[in-house]
Amino acid sequence: MLKAVFLSVGCAWVAAGAQFPCTMAPLQGTAACDTSQTPSARAQYIVSQLTLDEKLRLFDNGALSVPRLHIDAYQWWSEALHGVGTSPGVSFTQPTPNATSFPQVITTAASYNKTLWGTISSAISTEARAMNNVGHAGLTFWTPNINLIRDPRWGRGHETPGEDPVTTATYAAHFVPGLQEGEDSKHLKASACCKHYYGYDMEDSDGADRHNFNAIISLQDEADTYLPAFHSCVVNGRASGMMCSYNAVNGTPSCANERIMNGFARGKWGFDGYITSDCGAVADVCNNHHYANQDDTCRDVLQAGMDIDCGTFLTTNLYTSISRGVTPMSAVDTALEHLFAMQVRFGAFDPASEQPYLNYSYKTDLNSPAHQHLALEAARQGMVLLKNDGTFPLDATKYPTVAVVGPNANATTTMQASYQGNAPYLISPLMGVSKYAKTLYAEGCDTNC
Repeated sequence: MLKAVFLSVGCAWVAAGAQFPCTMAPLQGTAACDTSQTPSARAQYIVSQLTLDEKLRLFDNGALSVPRLHIDAYQWWSEALHGVGTSPGVSFTQPTPNATSFPQVITTAASYNKTLWGTISSAISTEARAMNNVGHAGLTFWTPNINLIRDPRWGRGHETPGEDPVTTATYAAHFVPGLQEGEDSKHLKASACCKHYYGYDMEDSDGADRHNFNAIISLQDEADTYLPAFHSCVVNGRASGMMCSYNAVNGTPSCANERIMNGFARGKWGFDGYITSDCGAVADVCNNHHYANQDDTCRDVLQAGMDIDCGTFLTTNLYTSISRGVTPMSAVDTALEHLFAMQVRFGAFDPASEQPYLNYSYKTDLNSPAHQHLALEAARQGMVLLKNDGTFPLDATKYPTVAVVGPNANATTTMQASYQGNAPYLISPLMGVSKYAKTLYAEGCDTNC
């Protein structure tokens, strides 16, 4: 995803003690607040009450408030790849300066422990709810990354479960329910997001980059390789979020690809949730893929099934596209209905007394000893030793001095890899080995060697 800075707006819909839209006019007592109705029906009513100006405020990741209806602003972009992570929707300030940092996904996946995958994601969403309850995190987390490592030069393989479609599909099927489901069967604990959909595994190579790359994928390779993980994420994991990717596939940008979003995801697979673009991917449809002009891009992405623009393209261009008759209001309303249905599923329009997740506290549920122990156990289970001739574990009496060599031998922040949060402490390999033996340290070559 694009490493960009966006203004972080209010994060907490359902923080303890907050005012709920359904406790005040004009929504109080309406279909929006009728808990016997489906989230979709309630969302349709909410959207029907919005003016066009109010609707246009809601299409980028930093959605603005609707004061007339007492609907708070919301930041859709929060990260939680291997722990609640730094992102526009997350604040690592007091009273939530840290979150548990679990191993990167490539390590956790190497454990082949399906129970562990779900246990980790459940711990992550517990911490997320604790942070959300004080307004320091959203509830839409753009995780997991289930793209495949087709070439290690991609550089982002550590974010994924690896190169195998079956393992990646199985990971998605267990990580997603752990993140989304909990003690409250009526509300989502948090929302997972299957990303990046699809054919995305290249940043910059051979004169193309991720913003203009057109992946040529055969129907067989699509079915055997690129779609199984996303199918499993939706069908088996019951994910409530998806992200369309920067690249095009066979000439069609992913965020304008109705075949894969409304066709496969919502149609064949029964996806029930919202679809966000990757950050800047809607602008790419127009400016880098040159697939459509500004007006047509607005229409194409919404009619294809995308709901939220991580960026400002729709905010800037949607009104003009509507006023010229290019983008129909039906496409606008459908996208907003998907977004408000998510808010209903989180509990934004329900009484606080009916939401046990509002009782989660940063004092007891964030960076807890149990979660720290789980992170350590995950690291142990995920380590792969290709050969051991009896040297390991090291015997300090037999090897009183150990040489620790390499550019990452004394690394700390590097060990967290990407999409990391603020860990309570960081221990480098050198620091760890030094606890058991005398050490000799040399950096060796730098990372550009």
